[in-house]
Amino acid sequence: LKKGEPGLDLKGPLSNYIKATYSDQEAREAEDDLVSIQKLRAEVLMASANASTPGMRDVLIRYYRALMGIANRFPISQEKGHANVHFTWYDAFRPSKKVSQANIHFEASAVIFNLAAVLNQAGLSCDRTVPDGLQHACKFFQEAAGAFAALREGEAGKVDSPRPADITPEALNAMERLMLAQAQECVYLKAVLDKKSSALVSRLAKQTQQLYEEVSHQLISPALAPYFDKAWAAHTQLKSSAYEVETLAQAAKGLRAEDKVTVEVSVLREAFSRCQGTKKLAKAVSADMVDSVNRVQEAITVALNKAEKENNSIYLQRVPNFADAGVSVQGALVVKSMLPALEGPADNLFSSLVPDSAAKALSRYSEMVDDVMRKQRDVMAAATDTARIKLKEWELPDTIEALDPRSAPNSLAANCLPSALLAELEEVQSVGGPSHLTGILAEIGEVRRGVDAELASAGVALEREATEDNEMRAMYGDKWRVSSSATSSKPYWDRISQYRTTVTQAGDSDAGIMKRLSEKEPAFRDLAIDTAALKMPRLQAPLVATTHDDPAQLVAGLRRNLAELQAMSSERAGMEEALKDLKAKDNILPKLMACNPQSHETLFATELRKYDPVSIDIGRNAAAQTELLHRVEEQNRAFRTVFDVVGWREACGASSAKVRETVATFRELVDHCAEGLRFYLGMQDVARKCRQEAEDWAFTRRVQRDETKQEIERRLRADEDEVLARRMSMAKVNTSGPPPPPGAPPGMYPHAPNNHTPPPPPHQPAPYQSGAHSGSAPPPPPHSDHSGTNAYQHSQSPQYPGPAPPGPQYSSQAPPAPQYSQPPPPSQAPQYGGHQQQYGAPSQQYGGHGAPQPPPPNYGSAAPQYGGQYGAQPPPAYPYGSYPPQQQQQYPPQAPGWGQLPQAPPQPYNYQ
Repeated sequence: LKKGEPGLDLKGPLSNYIKATYSDQEAREAEDDLVSIQKLRAEVLMASANASTPGMRDVLIRYYRALMGIANRFPISQEKGHANVHFTWYDAFRPSKKVSQANIHFEASAVIFNLAAVLNQAGLSCDRTVPDGLQHACKFFQEAAGAFAALREGEAGKVDSPRPADITPEALNAMERLMLAQAQECVYLKAVLDKKSSALVSRLAKQTQQLYEEVSHQLISPALAPYFDKAWAAHTQLKSSAYEVETLAQAAKGLRAEDKVTVEVSVLREAFSRCQGTKKLAKAVSADMVDSVNRVQEAITVALNKAEKENNSIYLQRVPNFADAGVSVQGALVVKSMLPALEGPADNLFSSLVPDSAAKALSRYSEMVDDVMRKQRDVMAAATDTARIKLKEWELPDTIEALDPRSAPNSLAANCLPSALLAELEEVQSVGGPSHLTGILAEIGEVRRGVDAELASAGVALEREATEDNEMRAMYGDKWRVSSSATSSKPYWDRISQYRTTVTQAGDSDAGIMKRLSEKEPAFRDLAIDTAALKMPRLQAPLVATTHDDPAQLVAGLRRNLAELQAMSSERAGMEEALKDLKAKDNILPKLMACNPQSHETLFATELRKYDPVSIDIGRNAAAQTELLHRVEEQNRAFRTVFDVVGWREACGASSAKVRETVATFRELVDHCAEGLRFYLGMQDVARKCRQEAEDWAFTRRVQRDETKQEIERRLRADEDEVLARRMSMAKVNTSGPPPPPGAPPGMYPHAPNNHTPPPPPHQPAPYQSGAHSGSAPPPPPHSDHSGTNAYQHSQSPQYPGPAPPGPQYSSQAPPAPQYSQPPPPSQAPQYGGHQQQYGAPSQQYGGHGAPQPPPPNYGSAAPQYGGQYGAQPPPAYPYGSYPPQQQQQYPPQAPGWGQLPQAPPQPYNYQ
């Protein structure tokens, strides 16, 4: 809505004018009317703050009618003797800008603009999910379009220059077409709810798309682009794209009803392709629009899958390209601009100032002017349409431009290439041509390397766990009772091998695609529109003239006549602007008020003569164009004969067949590349999940191994304590006692001999250390084919475009089962010579080497109660590899999906 400046005083200037022009008595009689006008304008300003204010439409219409009554009675301007009232309004789309004019038509333009905005808001507030709501909304939108059209053709043209941007002809025309597009959309939605035929619904959707497309082009035109927010153009462009998809979807339903399954598949594929562009546009508008487009895409996908399945299983027919399918939908325009009820009595305001005959006479004169304008517009429109149709029929100026070797590439392509082929080449060029394929293959290579890296990481995690497990088995021997790593990791190795096989098969398909691309790349480079146009046959003058017409003179004459036709068209545009200026300045109210009613007809005839010069020029222009078209027709007939235009068109069509084949091959490779990219993206997710599960399994095994190692070492320490306690007990039986330890103070061991030096013990067992095996060096871990950094070798993959970072090397073989080391023979077990050997006493003192050795500890039994610091009973023993009751837990913990194969990886696509 346009916002008006409050505080305007209408009553004072108008009352002063009445006093000066008529009398004080007339001014006193018009006092109540002036107060009513002032209050009515205040109501309009209050209601303009909210378009949904109840009764605002009636208030605006009443105020407009009152303004028309003022315009017919009071001249408002800055001229001397006129009512000097400055109306101030802010721009509707740029509220920071305001314009002030002493022109009653400026006030009326703002009122009509707000009326159109209120009607549009009323249409938007209707419930457009039911037929009645759609019908009411359509009526409101058509009336809003009529209001904008009436403003453009009427009051806006009478506003002083410079005209505000929101009521320029370009802005008002865009608003009118936007209202009609919304009205047409309501008709389409109602047809869908009423379940009309697919043919009718598709035509309604096509017309809706065309209207939104027209509005979008107008909003991005140089005249309106700097003025309107980009969101307007984005929204209308999204609407146009969405209804283009709806047109194809509805057309496909009609084809299904006619059992044209192959054409239906082609149309649905085109609809799905265009739906992707619609989705990109929707992301820039709103999330709701994205959801709406997604629902349409899902419906199209379901219909396309069904149609393709039927064709593949029943009809078995080749699906044509969309350009060759011959599907064309013509729009059906069923809405039009409807002028709201603006005209009517102005509540008898100022009835004493202007007689009714004067008002009727003025209205009649306006009708006469409109009739003159309408007739002249019809003449100019008919002349323009005739010229355009004839030139299109004669293929002018296309054939003339095809002769010029200096023609622009775009112009040359439009002249030489068939329209269908030109559309296909534009589509290829829009996606990027061969670089598009190269980019997809580079992306495929990058994703594949990511898959290889994920699988390699999974294998490294499994190998590291297997190596650590073998080290523990070599360290503890049969005391290590944890399950074998080779057995537990077999499902993971099987999955890795399966995935590598799948990726290898996919690589074969990639190689086939890249081979075809390398073979066809020179031909694909020729798919550029400029290159294809240059390879088409050129229209040339014959080497030997077969007629008396000179080819050069024919071409020169045609060029000259075509330029003259263009000049005539520009001249008509200037004439139309001259008519509009005349009407905008045609204000005979002062003259009409000053003359007698009997002289109205004479006044009308005199005033209408100002339009005669323009009308005569228009008639002369139309007649001259008709004569010129006859000359162009004769020259064009001779030109086509001399230059054999028909044969040239046939040669262009034959030359375009090879280009069509190349385009078909390009599309085929694009489809294969897209399929491959989808496969590798799915494979990447599967490989990532496999790597995560393998690392989780290895981590759990590491936790279990650490706890088992701690328990074994705890048991070994307990056993050593028990053996030491037994030896201490046996040592107390001997009265002499053991010799003192080296460095002990004299007198601490009274029973030890003073000058006794114990010989070195025959065998001293080394304390247990991690990595030792019963006092001897542990055997090396068994050899594994999966150890080392070069354990894996990459699956053979094609050389994809783009940089390829070096990936890990891996092989597809699972690691061998670990080779468990055997415990050392008894001869290598440590020989304990009794407790006295620890203090260096000779073994003969306690029976020599033949003395009986203490029995080995019985693992799992409690030691006897000995005195001294070793008298405490050791903790209870548990079997090796088990845990105390308070420490027992389930190992490994059950991770999600462990030990179970996930769903099968994506099947490798096979290039045919």
